[in-house]
Amino acid sequence: MIKPNSSISFLVLIEREFYRFFRLAGQTLAPPVIMTVLYIVIFGYSLGSRIREISGFPYIIFIIPGLAAMGVITNSFSNSTTSLYMARTDRSIENILVSPVSFLKIVTAFVIGGWARGMVIGGITLIVAVPLTGLKIASIPATLAFLTGMAVFFSSIGVIGALWAESWDHVATISNFVITPFVYLGGVFYSIHMLPQPWRDVSSWNPLFYMIDGLRWAVLGKGDINPLISGGMTAVLALVTFSIAVYLFKRGYKLVV
Repeated sequence: MIKPNSSISFLVLIEREFYRFFRLAGQTLAPPVIMTVLYIVIFGYSLGSRIREISGFPYIIFIIPGLAAMGVITNSFSNSTTSLYMARTDRSIENILVSPVSFLKIVTAFVIGGWARGMVIGGITLIVAVPLTGLKIASIPATLAFLTGMAVFFSSIGVIGALWAESWDHVATISNFVITPFVYLGGVFYSIHMLPQPWRDVSSWNPLFYMIDGLRWAVLGKGDINPLISGGMTAVLALVTFSIAVYLFKRGYKLVV
């Protein structure tokens, strides 16, 4: 009798997640790149003519890390949340649950799918920005580390959100009324030092601020706070949300609609 191979099953789950967004590259990969170019043209060149420099960098250069972070955040969340929620609604999640794969590996496969899509979008954003703006990346390893932390965090949030959601409206609610406000209040288009009190203190409670500022430090070589604090916060948040996602799976929380 042939015993099921959990490693092969795990790799199949990862392949399934990769196939989802690469098969629809025109819908999943192209639009974020177009949006990045538009942001650079509209915000960078138009506002850049009025806002000369922030933290010693031309405004168009200053916003690039924030734009890359936006791409990672929205795409890693979207990939894992839509993939899992669709699996719940069409009941294909039952086939996954009976496979010889642990809950840890199932969640990891969903998170890897979101991580991969987020990393591709974030990487493409930075690559496109280099010829358009003359961007020079300060540290590629640090940039990849912060991109990875953000992607894992929001992929895990996507898994948690997909388990909680009972309709597509719930999925959209998380994206539109939770993630988007936190993103725009996280320092994508401004430095925290530009804010008056008490808004500066309010921003310091936004976890996305640490991720975006850490990525800005990695890309530009300068941020608003110590990169060790940003890196630590990013790593802890990614680990905590991933652990919560695994715990909810083990409990069987709303796995079947």
